[in-house]
Amino acid sequence: MKKLFLIVLIIASSIMYTTSQTITDAAHWSFVLKGGVDYFNISPLGVDILDNGSWGVGTALEYTINPLVGIGLNLDWLNFNRSTIKGKTIDPSFFTSVNLSNLLIPRRKNAKLNFYANFGTGVSFGSYSDLILPATFYPAVVTTKGNVTSALAYTGLAMDYNVSKLLAIGLESTYRGYITPKTNYLNYNDCYTFMATLRVKLGTENKTHVRDMTRTDYYPDPVPVIQKVENPYKDAAIISRLDSIDKLIQDIQNRLRKMEADIQSLKDRPVGSTFTASFPNIEFDFNSSKINKNSYATLDQIALILKRNPTWGKLIIKGYTDNIGTKAYNQKLSEERAGSVKLYLESKGITGSTLVADGYGESEPIAPNDNSNNTDNPQGRQENRRVEFEISK
Repeated sequence: MKKLFLIVLIIASSIMYTTSQTITDAAHWSFVLKGGVDYFNISPLGVDILDNGSWGVGTALEYTINPLVGIGLNLDWLNFNRSTIKGKTIDPSFFTSVNLSNLLIPRRKNAKLNFYANFGTGVSFGSYSDLILPATFYPAVVTTKGNVTSALAYTGLAMDYNVSKLLAIGLESTYRGYITPKTNYLNYNDCYTFMATLRVKLGTENKTHVRDMTRTDYYPDPVPVIQKVENPYKDAAIISRLDSIDKLIQDIQNRLRKMEADIQSLKDRPVGSTFTASFPNIEFDFNSSKINKNSYATLDQIALILKRNPTWGKLIIKGYTDNIGTKAYNQKLSEERAGSVKLYLESKGITGSTLVADGYGESEPIAPNDNSNNTDNPQGRQENRRVEFEISK
């Protein structure tokens, strides 16, 4: 029994430690109702296997951290009603659930059907009555009752089938071990249960639940970076790269000059007038909202223009992404990136009350993410990964 407790704790702790991060916006909570049969190894035994079996029900509240692991609270009501003894246990417990399907097959097509390994530990509050022993043990029939409190640990397997976005049905079997104080009348060390389950996935009105996701749904594969390596010793290659750098610098300077001219023109325009300035060279670390240091110079120039031209009243910072990854993840990433630009401008002396950060994810692309033959279009995706500034009087 002590070994079972130790194994449960070690497995649960290690899985939670290695998979505790979340990187996408999804629903995580679910509520479970279950009912079925149980079999306690209790002395004294009943007359046959049907007499020794009984029924049980339970409920659980789970937080599914990611497609690999979830944690939760469980409450079971298990009976041991037989000809020799009648009783029950009420077992509250904490558990960890591991999605074996996503663990063993990370790149499967969907998560409609899932198999889980469950590990839990808790407390058992047992009670018994009507204990009847044969006269071979006692000179007369003995009837008594009492209560037993013990520690418990369990492990088991479960299957879930996602019927819809809201509901899932399944089966669950467990082996439970109890550290039960010995009495003169009752002694039980383990129990087997087999139950049908109905799961209600909460918060799925406009989100996908984590239990409906595969690992690749939840953790998008990073976009492969393809670099074309040119011979650095060829004069033509060096000249070509320098020309590209010159064109980029000239383009940024033209955009900055136009932005300042548009801001200055606001003084002659009615209140509420707006214009938009776009700067594709404001870049971020891969899969992150941290601003790349190469973008600081452009942002410093933007902050300087805003400070020396007080004709504007409000600046909306709009963040956009390409279509790599889930829509929910891209939406969250664009919001965080726009927020990073807002914080940077505030650090340069721009009043925070005049700044608004907003993210639009992969919506409103300005270039196709894919070519007409359905192949990847890196140039188009680069243009869509941008930051725009909407400035109004």
